[in-house]
Amino acid sequence: MTMKGKLYAVLMAGAAMAAAAPASAQSQSTAPGLPATSQTDRPPTPVAGTDPQTDTAPPAQIEAGVAAQAAGDGPGNGAGDADIVVTGIRASYANALQAKRNAVGVTDGISSDGIGRFPDLNVGEALQRVPGVQINREAESRDATINLRGLPGTYARTTLNGSTFADPVLDGSSPLGAFESDVFSAFQIIKSPSAADQPGGISGNVDLQIQRALARKDGALTVRLSGAYEELTEKFNPQGSLSYSKHFLNDTLGLYFVGAYSKQNFRRDSITFAQYTPLSRTTTPDYVARFGGTGSANVLFPSDIRQFVKTNKGDRFTIASGAEWAATDELTFGLNGLYTRRDYSDANTDIIDYDMRDANTVVNPTGEVFTLPDGNRYIDRYDYRNARVFASTRAEPSKIRSYGLYGDIGYKNEDWRSLTTFSYSDASNSVIQTQFDYRKLPSAAGNGTSGSAYSGGTNIEDFRFLLNPASAVTFTPGPFAVLDANQLRNASGDIFIVAGSEGIAKNHLYAGQSDLERYINAGPLKSIQIGARFEATEFESQQYRSTVFGVQQQNIAPGLIVQSPFATDFFGGKVPGYSTNWQTLDFAAVDAALKPVTLAPGQSLTANGFVNNTADGGVGSLNFKLSNDIASGYAMAKLDTMVAGINVRSNIGLRYEYTRQQTESTQLLLGQPARVERTSDYGEWLPSVLIAADLTDKLVLRGAYYRSFVRPQPRQVSPSTVISGGGTLFNVTLGNVGIKPFSADSFDASVEFYNRPGGVFSAAAFTKRISGLIAPITDRSLLCPADGGGFGLGPLRLVGDSCQSTTLVSAGQPVQVVVGGNINSPNPITVRGVELSVQQNFDWLPGFLSGLGGQVNYSFTDVKGRASNGTEAILPGVSKHVVNLIGYYETKLFGVRGTYNYRSQYDLAAGGTFAGAARQVKARGQLDASASLNITENVSLTADAFNLTNARRIEFENNERKPRRADFDGRTYQIGVRFAL
Repeated sequence: MTMKGKLYAVLMAGAAMAAAAPASAQSQSTAPGLPATSQTDRPPTPVAGTDPQTDTAPPAQIEAGVAAQAAGDGPGNGAGDADIVVTGIRASYANALQAKRNAVGVTDGISSDGIGRFPDLNVGEALQRVPGVQINREAESRDATINLRGLPGTYARTTLNGSTFADPVLDGSSPLGAFESDVFSAFQIIKSPSAADQPGGISGNVDLQIQRALARKDGALTVRLSGAYEELTEKFNPQGSLSYSKHFLNDTLGLYFVGAYSKQNFRRDSITFAQYTPLSRTTTPDYVARFGGTGSANVLFPSDIRQFVKTNKGDRFTIASGAEWAATDELTFGLNGLYTRRDYSDANTDIIDYDMRDANTVVNPTGEVFTLPDGNRYIDRYDYRNARVFASTRAEPSKIRSYGLYGDIGYKNEDWRSLTTFSYSDASNSVIQTQFDYRKLPSAAGNGTSGSAYSGGTNIEDFRFLLNPASAVTFTPGPFAVLDANQLRNASGDIFIVAGSEGIAKNHLYAGQSDLERYINAGPLKSIQIGARFEATEFESQQYRSTVFGVQQQNIAPGLIVQSPFATDFFGGKVPGYSTNWQTLDFAAVDAALKPVTLAPGQSLTANGFVNNTADGGVGSLNFKLSNDIASGYAMAKLDTMVAGINVRSNIGLRYEYTRQQTESTQLLLGQPARVERTSDYGEWLPSVLIAADLTDKLVLRGAYYRSFVRPQPRQVSPSTVISGGGTLFNVTLGNVGIKPFSADSFDASVEFYNRPGGVFSAAAFTKRISGLIAPITDRSLLCPADGGGFGLGPLRLVGDSCQSTTLVSAGQPVQVVVGGNINSPNPITVRGVELSVQQNFDWLPGFLSGLGGQVNYSFTDVKGRASNGTEAILPGVSKHVVNLIGYYETKLFGVRGTYNYRSQYDLAAGGTFAGAARQVKARGQLDASASLNITENVSLTADAFNLTNARRIEFENNERKPRRADFDGRTYQIGVRFAL
């Protein structure tokens, strides 16, 4: 049966289930909601627009509920609360708090600020205010990927109104910066998923919520016009959003549309120290007298220093639209669609690279030698002459697109409830990089360059780099000869580079699900809920690599080298000692000069018009297709009873998910392509127990156990095997076809004191024992298989630590075979954490003080365990400590809010051209602010400011005295006007 056929079968079964549900006394329901986490003594009557997966009221209903509390109709009502009016900023926190209070498991979230917007640059920036969420600012292009509960973003499941959708991922996790946040009404973090929630996330589910049609106000029209000013680019970027909703047929049919658009023009300035290498004992003046003789330890220095600017220009556009029909009081239909596109068609990086590693370069230290805890000696100040200087430009346009349709058929009466949902979504993510370099190299006679350098030590503002003469990168004539796949060299020894990689990922998803709940009210048992789901996904990865082959090299001329536009405008003036002697290449002129390329027999072109390097390892490993057919079913019992005078709510469930996986890849075995298809399957049992005890009407105690799993990010575990090399050395990169999902057993506990409407003191703790993480192969029988492993290199044997062929010899020398790959690690790790939060409004204070309110939350995360090589385990990108301080003041006329986010030092993984070895990121704090002014009942002004503290992102290697990278994004300001009818 085809993918679409399987989906059709599931949908028809679900529709039949809904139609067969027996009728009973009618309710006042106008929505199909099927609750997973809440229940009352009687079957709940959902409000119009209830979320179809969780039965959680959207912001409009939550706000109404909070207002009812404030008027004395809800729990936790205090003296004087009847005069509370919950709107705007205060409502956004109250809405999220109400959803948290009603849930059985541990959840957190945020909602729109009441004037139809999230005052943040993107979805990820908004989510970082939630306890347990950390934004990854190392992500390029404001992709806004996040970590959740101390785990990388790839360990979370992103959903839309509770439904799965095709993530527009390439190499990492879901790029939340691809969406305009204003189309969403709320974001919910489900930290303790039940059996009825979508599986596939170890750290939890991130649910992007769009308000349904009948939950929206009839005839509501909202228009917001705004603009953002970027300090670094000095550009003003227009933005806007529009929403409209309308009800028909006596409020039984609703339609809505919401769309948002923003022009994007921003940049990041960076300084990197890509290499630390030993001083030359032969060319460093008086080396022995200053640093010791042959037996003395090396002295390391920052030998490869780069200044570069990454600019992104383009736009972002997101729309959502939907319809909802309450055909009867019991039967409803819904259809929603989402489309987003982020197109940085004009994205570029300009780099100037100062490299002191050549044997002809003379480095003369001018600073004191110091020793770091790693035991090595260093200097960070020096004079130099005869250096390598590289001028580089890179075009890096990127495009992210995602769209989907999501439908539901819901039925509910006092005895039964059913819901059938279906979805189709499609996504793509591409980055096409083209790199041109002109590299001025040293010579034995000297190339005339000289200057001085200082890394700045622990303060990047003290960075200094002086280079003579101006201009340092000058043209020397050809002809040029092909040196390798990416380099042309002329008689003077100067190098011209053509390189760049193109990464493309396409993701498709079909899903259908049917859920049925029977209300019982037999003692503590309130209902039994069952469900079945089918999901079919297809992930296609493509990778290309540009080369110099066939370019029109006779057109390489002096006019292609130009002065960089950033030479007099870098790092926001925060590093006055940067080098202004900065040359680059005119990208458009170079691109035109080198094309059209001449194709040789058997060659093919990349998307940017250069010859593809099919022998490149990345090209060989990252061209594949991965398909999953997933079938799952669950059963869950909902209980609600009194125990020793305490109301206890509980969900106890079990889910089973079966996956049949198929991979198709073209493997490169010694340069020869071979098409390979493989099929595998696996299953996961996922039990869950969620309990909430209402100790009083203000005090809630929660506990949870659940088992969860997550599939590896496809491009991180390519199925393609690549064999390359020649002579005395061959490299084998094994395809990871045997990799299974990671799994975790998790325990959560929390206590929450809702001292008054809109206020809470909460503390949560969690522990996750994770098994099967991806790790390098260390088993020697796999790294050097005696039978040769089918590599075509003959039988293999270990000779000391070297794996050698027993039959191949090159120039009288044995042939070494280096094998690498990944497996599921046998060593589990444990992640533990604590989350503390205080949220209060002070409307009980007299006079103008009643407008005050705020929130403080703190998260602590700790990782224990051993990596496969026995070293202490780390999770890249995870800070131990995260603090959010939020304060606001609001009246009917205006509101202001300040948000300060702090995260402590964290580790990054090793690797990357601009990175060097394993490293850490320095603790960082950022202050954002927002404000609104209500001119009339229908017109308001808004203003936002981001990174008011001008915070920088600083990487270092084990000690701040050894810097690796500094990034500066500058401040961003937004102003706008909103019209609402």
